[in-house]
Amino acid sequence: MIAELRVDTGALRRNAARFAALVAPARLGAVVKANGYGHGLVPVARALEDVAARLMVYSGDEALALRAAGNSAELLVLGPVEPASLAALHQANVAITLWDEGAFARDIARVGAALGRPYDVHAKVDTGVTRLGLEPARTATALEAYGRDPALRLRGVYTHLAAAEELESQFTLQQLATFEAALAPIDAELRTRGVLRHAAATAAAMLFPKLRLDFVRIGIGLYGIWPSPETEAAANGMLELEPALSWTSELVVVREVEAGRSIGYGCTFRTARPSRIGVVPIGYAEGVPRALSNRGAMLVNGRRAPIVGRVCMNMTFLDVTDVPQAQPGSRVTLVGRDGTTSISANEFGEWADTIGYEIVARLPEAIPRRYFTSSDSAARASTGASVT
Repeated sequence: MIAELRVDTGALRRNAARFAALVAPARLGAVVKANGYGHGLVPVARALEDVAARLMVYSGDEALALRAAGNSAELLVLGPVEPASLAALHQANVAITLWDEGAFARDIARVGAALGRPYDVHAKVDTGVTRLGLEPARTATALEAYGRDPALRLRGVYTHLAAAEELESQFTLQQLATFEAALAPIDAELRTRGVLRHAAATAAAMLFPKLRLDFVRIGIGLYGIWPSPETEAAANGMLELEPALSWTSELVVVREVEAGRSIGYGCTFRTARPSRIGVVPIGYAEGVPRALSNRGAMLVNGRRAPIVGRVCMNMTFLDVTDVPQAQPGSRVTLVGRDGTTSISANEFGEWADTIGYEIVARLPEAIPRRYFTSSDSAARASTGASVT
């Protein structure tokens, strides 16, 4: 085994159910973009399709892959769509995001008219990320135009928050005020037509109840990963999140080396004592950040073994001197639990000066993923904690 990912679909479903209960009466949407945050697009979507009211992806290709796999959930594409894909997405009953009044909107309408059925769209409003979205001052006019076009069916209108994970409440609440002001001229009409309003992702859904509106878009929290340390601290036990993914490999070599021996490229690490150096057969090509050179640790036989030397393209070195049982074939855990010790995606990310999102989203699709479904009681037993 070079490496393996194990994904607990039971944990995914329990996390989703907890979010659904927390945000009710708002409805739960599950974000499965970026290959299900590295957990696997199709299996994750299959696990969540009857728990969430809607699944959301970034690209049209992701949406079509779900349809090809037999997924019949309501789907929303959050990112840009190539005009050449519009007809296939419409035929697959996929809603897409619209944020302009120009050529793209006309292309969508033409496809809807040509296929004899209105094209489902959600309009996006830019309230502060300065990325995609209608300008607030033009929002009411644009939405009225969409509403008049028989080839379009406006199903939702939303915005994206810039700083909810950092608990920047002043800016977050200002974004809400901007969003509400942009919709105010046609708010009554939108409500009459049942157009969903949505703004909150994981952090805001937990910590800013005002932002739950009609619908929430839960991404990272579904996978049992906290959006930020600030979010976890502020939640203060409000919600128990179960990590759904574990990432393991194994030692292929354990070398007995003398004090003063250089390890790896560049001679950036030298042993300070007679040492045992283990070699893990994965490196930055398999998702281990090179920034972890001489930083962080992995678990071997339930103990943390420091990463030493530079992370190579396909190999990483561990100092297993203090893990006397370590030998070729010993399991190595990069993210997950081994006995009573664990490493979270966020902790792994902090060592690499990044975030847990990036660690899991960049896991190569070539790494085998094994799926299983734990029970709630099994989850309690494995963590030794109460799951609420």
